[in-house]
Amino acid sequence: MKKKILLLMAAMLLMSTGAFAQSIKGDVNGDGKVDVADIVAVIEIMKNGGGTGGETRYYWYAGQDHPSVNHTIVTDNNSPGWRFTGTTLDADYEFATTDNNIADNPTRRASWYIALPIDTKYHLYDDVGSIVESDYPSEETVVFNNVTYKIYYLETPARALGGITIKK
Repeated sequence: MKKKILLLMAAMLLMSTGAFAQSIKGDVNGDGKVDVADIVAVIEIMKNGGGTGGETRYYWYAGQDHPSVNHTIVTDNNSPGWRFTGTTLDADYEFATTDNNIADNPTRRASWYIALPIDTKYHLYDDVGSIVESDYPSEETVVFNNVTYKIYYLETPARALGGITIKK
């Protein structure tokens, strides 16, 4: 009887170890890929003494590549990629592409993607201050840094993104 119990416990232990091993894929930041962004996330965890800092970091995205394939976090005003807005969805943030033309490749004439957090108070505005999200319908979402973002697709090809403002 003891042998059966020990055998059952060993089988349960092996099954739980296997399930745990399957959940570890190297995707530290939860973006669905194992890449340099995961190394950055590991360094951030190490810097914070083993934790992630406890705060969710929110971003928005603009680029000619689909946001699921571009994981670049940018700090300048002209490059495509993800831009940090704050640690809450209520943070004051405004970015006008009329002042900061985002250009991927000056010779690449392609459509643009913009991604905003699902539950954000931020909106897409045009040059005259009207909300224009309905002009760029999309049912697509993407997960970046463990936050779900709605993707807007600006179908008209352009070399640079201009005429859009992101603000509350």
